[in-house]
Amino acid sequence: MSIYRRGQSAIVLMIFLAGPALSGEVTTASGSSLRDSHQAQPVRQMQGAAQGPASQEDSGYYEGGELPEVVIKGEESGKLAISKPAFKMDVDNFESMRASLEPAYDLFLSESPLFLSWSRNRPEILHNPRIIKPWRTAFSEHKAISFHPRKRLSEILRGKIESSDLKKFQWELAIADADGRVFQKYSGAGDPPQELVWSGKNERDEWIKAGHAYSAIYMFTDASGSPHTGAGNPLEFTGIVHQEKSGLYISLDSVVLFGPAKSGRKIEKPFGENIIQAAADLIKRKYFNIPIRVYAYAQGELLAQQQAGLVVDFLTERLMTLHSMISGEGRSAPFSEQRIDIVLMNQ
Repeated sequence: MSIYRRGQSAIVLMIFLAGPALSGEVTTASGSSLRDSHQAQPVRQMQGAAQGPASQEDSGYYEGGELPEVVIKGEESGKLAISKPAFKMDVDNFESMRASLEPAYDLFLSESPLFLSWSRNRPEILHNPRIIKPWRTAFSEHKAISFHPRKRLSEILRGKIESSDLKKFQWELAIADADGRVFQKYSGAGDPPQELVWSGKNERDEWIKAGHAYSAIYMFTDASGSPHTGAGNPLEFTGIVHQEKSGLYISLDSVVLFGPAKSGRKIEKPFGENIIQAAADLIKRKYFNIPIRVYAYAQGELLAQQQAGLVVDFLTERLMTLHSMISGEGRSAPFSEQRIDIVLMNQ
């Protein structure tokens, strides 16, 4: 509450009521009610000292230019608070970056040019060669080769064999290469196994090679010493995946990639691109972002380096990776050893 009076100098009496409310009234020393007196003589607005001293009529609550004493009477309805309340200010810790956190709604309305075409009614992106196509079956999920000696014996003898007779047989399975050299051999006495699983590596720690033909030869000897021989289906793979100490090897047949003479300077279509694309699909599914080393074995070192560069460029484009992630090296090798090895380092 503020009371303004006019005198020789502007005098302002300000009474601040803080804390709990006080009940009662305010009176002057003369006993008159300040509220009643204020209603009897309204306070006039200060107009500055330039108007001269206030008259006795304008003084209202005082005589002789002095303010009367004011007595405040009341009853305490509660305890006055003397402690200052805690300062509280709401602060946004992310105020400086709040605008950048807002979503870009314009992006939801944008359309990729890859999905727009005035002449076709299907998305162009479906023809992108970088997409993994699950129907490429150049690399099988099976990690071993299975042979069935007992079934082969039944086919050779053309009939059912009693279990008592099976125990009297001697059997042997030889896996030979195209030159007739035995690459791996298994043998035993008694009942031939129902299934024999081979990893593709022989006892000399050598793996079968992509593009090489292998044959399974079965030899059985009955109780009388009579031999029974049969041949299985030829084994030839355009691509082989195997693990070695230096990394995971994906070996590809150079005949498929660069033609029957293995001397091509571009990747053959469609079979060459299909097999190397299948290798890229395998890497994307299971071994993406692993350093890759390409080894090309060809008739001469210069040709081998060119073929290695072709494979490196193809994988870099299809895997959408950096050139620093894929490197190549060319080596001279005889015709039977010419191939492409894609090595995933330390995998």
